[in-house]
Amino acid sequence: MDRQGRIALLVDHARNPRHGGVLEDADVAMPGGGPECGGSLVVYLKGDGDGRIADLSFTGSGDTISMGAASIIIQKVHDENLTMDEVLDLDYGAFVEELGRDVVGSRTRNTTLGLSTLKAAIRKYRQRSGLHGADHAP
Repeated sequence: MDRQGRIALLVDHARNPRHGGVLEDADVAMPGGGPECGGSLVVYLKGDGDGRIADLSFTGSGDTISMGAASIIIQKVHDENLTMDEVLDLDYGAFVEELGRDVVGSRTRNTTLGLSTLKAAIRKYRQRSGLHGADHAP
């Protein structure tokens, strides 16, 4: 995808977030971000008790990059049916490259806000439920 396509994707996700809204029966509601990183959000996670994500959503406000990237990562997890271990293994740098370093510039914290908050939600879920991945003990 070219630069204009990546910009259009971010803008579309920021204006029309996928899986946005409060997940009423979430096991974890993990806040993340703040004004210094371009936005704040809450990731809602429901686990299936076996290392898989049963459902996932988010709410938030912020700039186009932080909200668009959060929507993109949440949709990726849904579309690819990623496990908790697979999400924890996602590389921040690779995600920034996927969205386009030329698009996000120096705003990598904005870009990774959704992913870092999602990872924190998974760690909190595991801590509460006593589940630990093979390589991801707290």
